[in-house]
Amino acid sequence: MYALYGPLSDFGLDPCNGARSQFIYSHPNSPSNTTVQYFRPSYTEQVQGAFELLFRANLDTAIINIGHDSLSSYKLVIVPADYVMDAASAKALREYVSNGGTVLMTAYSAKVDEHGQWFDTPLPGRLSDVFGLKTNAFYQVEPTLKVELDGRAFDTGVHHYEVLEPSTATVLARFTNTADHSPAVTLNKLGKGNAIYLATESRPSALEPVLAHVYKMVGIEPGPQTPEGVYARVVDGRTLYVNTTGQQKRIPIVGQKKGIITDRVYAGAVILEPQEADLIQ
Repeated sequence: MYALYGPLSDFGLDPCNGARSQFIYSHPNSPSNTTVQYFRPSYTEQVQGAFELLFRANLDTAIINIGHDSLSSYKLVIVPADYVMDAASAKALREYVSNGGTVLMTAYSAKVDEHGQWFDTPLPGRLSDVFGLKTNAFYQVEPTLKVELDGRAFDTGVHHYEVLEPSTATVLARFTNTADHSPAVTLNKLGKGNAIYLATESRPSALEPVLAHVYKMVGIEPGPQTPEGVYARVVDGRTLYVNTTGQQKRIPIVGQKKGIITDRVYAGAVILEPQEADLIQ
């Protein structure tokens, strides 16, 4: 792998350089064995669900411990189902938002402290004022939850939700098929930044429309569109395409481009053979 991509560092594509990442996830912070039975879907599935969307959108993502690493260089912090909220992580998120960052947190987050003790203060623990709300009861419903956001209705594909009680937060979206039409997505302004809360599971079907809204809010452009199994990164006007599948893949392009790795000239489309890559300029 390094033999193939190592020379690409001359073109600004260094596989060991994470400085270009725009997103982070909290370091894995799952519930204890006594509470994991209540996680539906599991913590791992929820984290993978959020990561899948960023990966498919061809956006750089860093996975770090929010309590130990600087957040200042990131446009967006995503905290999916981060059940344990220690003091250092809460402080980092508070400062990040106050200084102009945007955080998106999902249900199940900040329920217990670093000692596994349920917070005796409003939830999300240590961050209730940052998100401008309290989380209350948790329900499972049939059929799947429906939400309206930006004037568009969508099916979340999930059944679990938290009841949110906004104080300073603004409601961006509500569930349309629950008895109380409670908030599904809220936005709170703190200092120079934004704290967004999604009141349901971190699954692609529920999270994707919310992320599309947040991308526009913070000025993030998704990466190149690619067929399934093909991933891409753009650096300094050049695009690296990697076909991870066992089939030939065709990626439409505008005009004529040159492949630096393969030395091919492409017109109208980049054609990649199975497991092949090319850097296009």
